[in-house]
Amino acid sequence: KATVSVLYCGSEMVMLKACMFSLAASLVAGTEGPPPPGPPCKDCPNIVLMLTDDQDEVIGGWDQMGQTKTKVQQQGAIATEWRIHTPICGPSRGQLQSGRYMHSIASKEATPSPKVSSGAVNQIDLGGKVWPYFFAKTLREKKGYVTGLFGKCMNGDCGINTENGYSSNPLANPHQDGVFDRWFEGTGYINTTFYDNKATGCEWPWNSSKCHTKTHPGGVWAGKGDGYTTSTIGNQTVEWIHEIAASTEKRPFFIYFAPHAPHSPATPAPWYESGTSCDKIIAPRIPNWNYSGPTRTSCSAQPPPGPVYWWNNTDFHELVSCQPYFDKQDVAAIDDLAQKRCKTLLSVDDSYSTILETLESLKLMDNTYILVTSDHGYNLGHHMLPSNKFLLYEHSLKIPMLFSGPGIAKNSKLTTMGTQVDLAPTILGLAGIPTPEYMDGRSMVPNLVTQLDGYLPDSVRQHLEDAAPFERTSTFHEYYNQGPWLVGSRHPLDDWSNTYIGVTYKGSKGQYKFAMYDPYGKQTNFTKPYMYELFNLATDPYELHNIYNATVKSDPELVQSLTALTYRWYHCQGPSCDI
Repeated sequence: KATVSVLYCGSEMVMLKACMFSLAASLVAGTEGPPPPGPPCKDCPNIVLMLTDDQDEVIGGWDQMGQTKTKVQQQGAIATEWRIHTPICGPSRGQLQSGRYMHSIASKEATPSPKVSSGAVNQIDLGGKVWPYFFAKTLREKKGYVTGLFGKCMNGDCGINTENGYSSNPLANPHQDGVFDRWFEGTGYINTTFYDNKATGCEWPWNSSKCHTKTHPGGVWAGKGDGYTTSTIGNQTVEWIHEIAASTEKRPFFIYFAPHAPHSPATPAPWYESGTSCDKIIAPRIPNWNYSGPTRTSCSAQPPPGPVYWWNNTDFHELVSCQPYFDKQDVAAIDDLAQKRCKTLLSVDDSYSTILETLESLKLMDNTYILVTSDHGYNLGHHMLPSNKFLLYEHSLKIPMLFSGPGIAKNSKLTTMGTQVDLAPTILGLAGIPTPEYMDGRSMVPNLVTQLDGYLPDSVRQHLEDAAPFERTSTFHEYYNQGPWLVGSRHPLDDWSNTYIGVTYKGSKGQYKFAMYDPYGKQTNFTKPYMYELFNLATDPYELHNIYNATVKSDPELVQSLTALTYRWYHCQGPSCDI
């Protein structure tokens, strides 16, 4: 069996330019190493976060995770109402790392975006609004955690970011700000170049080309296959866990384990290329597959000159309603991608299982919390997009979210509505750290840890005394388009029409998905939407019928309520996001 199984969002890790080295060095001049951790917490649990890229819950992305289901889901809780706040790589990860909503970390880049940036990193202010608030940094400083990152940190990497022009503090970066003690950072599937602070010749401040290593330290693959990256980062993680367990300096540890799978191009490991159940997988032909409603329009290169009440009488915004129906070539490509995604996740399942087995063998599991999730969902022909995410609909937003650890009931369900913005305060809560006021999310620990009679880390008991369970009837979603992005000449993946704010609401008024679209949303604060979408999730779970116009007439109070709720979320920050 493959022990565990990654390219860098499509390319090797970019080497930092020489001119940046001196800038970074000036920040750490006179120091001999990274900022020291705080005093070690004696009663804090270990925490492991496992984060995939593009793994949905709705269209088959969770089906092949059999080992993880047995070892995490059956041993803990699965969240049944967990969605992503912003369905695109950079913003999603920035929100997870900082515990802040998109409007709290947004850069000054205007909408519509002039061009596609890798994972929409231009749309967030990494140095000024994300990385200074990275929760792993807080764990290390306040509770003395030893921290390690293996896999994908951010599109491009988590080093100095002076090139996109949208960071208010471009020299700030987790590599040198004392976020992780161990870095083995890289993405993709084969021939990956890793940012590796244990590489031969790599010395503080860890910013030279000597801190990059290809495929595996020493350039030699030590496992099965030819350097398959999901396996490589898994093996590195296992090695680091053994080092921590053997250390005489007893500190709690935090692991950020982030495979690139099943992100396109979704290259399977050699040992999973054929002969598995994935060979016969096709994209699920649920009702919203190859569907855009009865009224369609043509694609336009530019937004309307001014706000309009409705767009060409279509049921969906233009990115959906202008797509051509799939031909045979489209269908074959979509199904091929579905199979490849499935096969890459077999290696993820192997890696998760091996890490969990290692923790068990070292008798660390009883004091360890495991969190398993993804950065967003996906489209495989659903609502007309042949790939990627970006949309407000359930297949793009709904993601797996598992928790296990002391005090979490086995085979239980977390029904509280949540997003990735809630993970940072939840992880801090497990370490006994109150949610900082700069975070917009809320700690789920009081809703998760319900078995209080058995063993609980003292830090968790303290947090439960300070924080109470809560109910939430909505989650908030916010997305800024990435500019014109075509697949070939037939299918746009993103365009000016796909900038929105909205909510998933499940409360006394019913179950609804509501959104307002404004191509100039960042500049107008979404005060001049040109299009609305409203779906009754109770009667229309596949989001086929936009009932906004009809509901304006039949139930104007509902529309007004959802509109006010959406704006309340959009303007919240910190404690005012307790909605």
